[in-house]
Amino acid sequence: MKAALGLLVMMVFVCWGDTVLSYHDSTPQWLTWGGMYRGTWFHVEDFIPGATDFLVEWVDLWFYQHPSFPWDTNQIFVELWSGDGTGPVEFLAGEQVTALLQPAVTRVYFDPPVETGPDFWCLLNTEFSAGGWPSVLLDGTPSEHSFYSDDFIVWEPHSLGDYFISVGNDTESLQRTSWGALKTTF
Repeated sequence: MKAALGLLVMMVFVCWGDTVLSYHDSTPQWLTWGGMYRGTWFHVEDFIPGATDFLVEWVDLWFYQHPSFPWDTNQIFVELWSGDGTGPVEFLAGEQVTALLQPAVTRVYFDPPVETGPDFWCLLNTEFSAGGWPSVLLDGTPSEHSFYSDDFIVWEPHSLGDYFISVGNDTESLQRTSWGALKTTF
């Protein structure tokens, strides 16, 4: 019984060992529906020194519907693209999702996980909406990683802060845990 309980505790620890990449500071200050495309450019080395790629298993998004500006739709495309700070280059994967209202987090799973390079983008494509909805939250800190575009050619940095877009996986923790390491806990 004690060994089984120990295994259960270890499995929970391993499953909760997500690697999360996020530029926002978790304090919402603004919201925006500007730009048909809104996205965050991720440079993996900002989070994991020496990393040359990242495996995206999920994306977390925070949306807010202001009472004075109701959404015309809650449908959105969440897309992963290769590309550096100049803009997205090659489509990697995408999912159509229903945006949940804050305080709920909209989590999008990619199955199979998407392998990126050292630089990639997570985009919100609002082509379902006539006005750029659903609106995403921003943190209010100066941004070098959150951009918007209406034409997918010119990408403007967002002056109000970083979008509430996070990407992650739990692959890192699973790879570090070997059977031998697990066995020694008993």
